Amino acid sequence: MTTVKVMRPIFQPDTYVAYVLYPYQIFHLRLYYKRLKMGDKVFDYFAYVDLYRLGAERGNRLMELLEWDVDEKSIMKPLVDYEEAKKKAFESAITWGNSRVVSWWLPRIEIVEEHFAHKVFWIYEKDGEKLIMDSLDGKEYSLDTMVGKGGRMCKGPFCR
Repeated sequence: MTTVKVMRPIFQPDTYVAYVLYPYQIFHLRLYYKRLKMGDKVFDYFAYVDLYRLGAERGNRLMELLEWDVDEKSIMKPLVDYEEAKKKAFESAITWGNSRVVSWWLPRIEIVEEHFAHKVFWIYEKDGEKLIMDSLDGKEYSLDTMVGKGGRMCKGPFCR
């Protein structure tokens, strides 16, 4: 058993067979903008960096984190290291901040808080079909479709 931080699940099926923990690096960033002949601007930015696909999502606040004791095999290993995640968070924060303020300079960025945590995906059965549920938005996906059972649906040069 390993102790990990988990983003508090909002949605959960009534009964579940298993779960998968998906890795994220969470940053609370503070952006300081200097402006000519105007007051300086300060923004707080919460970046949730997906450590599997290297995508960044902006949050409104830092999510509540829980500590769970879990089996090692339910944890997905990150494919992105800390430095890449930090770079992606800064890039995302600058893009967002520059759309809100006019400045001749890039902002000075301070890391206020950072966490390595996991998002929970529930695996369960409903009407004889195995499904996977995102614990933060409640969306359900067919596990058979995700793993490609039943053959390829897409044909042609642009399909993977």
